[in-house]
Amino acid sequence: MVRCSDGHFYDPAKHPSCPWCAKPLEIGAQPGPDPVAGKTRPVGAVVEAAELPPPSAAVPGAASNAGATKRLAPKELGIDPVVGWLVCVDGPGKGKDYRIHTERNFIGRAATMDISIAGDDTISRERHAIVTFDPKKKQFWIQPGESTGLVYLNEEAIYVPQQLKERDVIEVGQTKLVFVPFVNESFQWQ
Repeated sequence: MVRCSDGHFYDPAKHPSCPWCAKPLEIGAQPGPDPVAGKTRPVGAVVEAAELPPPSAAVPGAASNAGATKRLAPKELGIDPVVGWLVCVDGPGKGKDYRIHTERNFIGRAATMDISIAGDDTISRERHAIVTFDPKKKQFWIQPGESTGLVYLNEEAIYVPQQLKERDVIEVGQTKLVFVPFVNESFQWQ
């Protein structure tokens, strides 16, 4: 096990970077095998992002993503299909749309976020808010993330998960997003 700079522990044989925050690989408490070159690096050594294999490439010595967590999506599709959208109606990304997929979708400015809203510096880089689609109940939810910034639903600050309804307006930073569901009682991926 290794520890990233944010303190998360994970197995570098299974993940080329921290699965929690996508930070570059940092060897923590003990020297260990270098997942890129198969060598031992000194304590505290950091593997630069440029040295990491692309996410689709297998990590040397790893069993091709064995044991990796997967989203609950129809297996026969082979992809994680879109279940809805957020459409930016106000803010720096006005006119842009963002796909919502099954289960939890993290909203932030970072490119590693499921819903990456670049250009609005008032949105936290990571996990400002979370939009969740529950495939069993076919329900959408919004909740605040781990940032200090607030999340508004139809002009009201939210502090706990709230169910989303079609055309609800979500506000994060200076960005307003309209919720448009695709999966509902009349349609679902099978």
